[in-house]
Amino acid sequence: MDPATLALPAAINGVRMLVSAFEGYDKGKFIKSDKAVCEEIRRRSKMLQDHFERVHAHSHKNGLKVLRDACDEIFVTIASMADDAQYSVTGSPRTVHIDVGKLSKKAQKKLVNHDLTTLNLLVEATRDANALLESLRTSGDEAGLNNMAGLVHDRIGRARNHFRERNMYIDGLVKR
Repeated sequence: MDPATLALPAAINGVRMLVSAFEGYDKGKFIKSDKAVCEEIRRRSKMLQDHFERVHAHSHKNGLKVLRDACDEIFVTIASMADDAQYSVTGSPRTVHIDVGKLSKKAQKKLVNHDLTTLNLLVEATRDANALLESLRTSGDEAGLNNMAGLVHDRIGRARNHFRERNMYIDGLVKR
């Protein structure tokens, strides 16, 4: 069995353990739980950055200009996501979110599920990036590689946008 296939369930279980290890965003523990989520998002962003550095180097070496340019755009999106996590609304000791940590149980549950979805999107993006790396080694189809890179970029963008939506839970706006 392919090692990448075996790694996916392990990664998903790791995300589940991280989310279940949260202290439920209880009062007084919210910042600590939030920082754990943000740090995991930054770690996964770094993993994606590493993958795309290899894709970029390979595409540059082999004259795949469109793929190399796509990697440059992906780098920007990944860096933006890492920055969003680093400077999340609760990342400052002087947060403007007065009710932070006073979320209802329903809002806490929604926030935890929302964070789990964000992390799962990043796991899927990493899996797709691994598939792109494998295709680089085995395929010469430039159009297919460009398409795969675009799909990964879209997934990373969705994960970033999803992460940004969490502020509405923190602010008590649990309805869209």
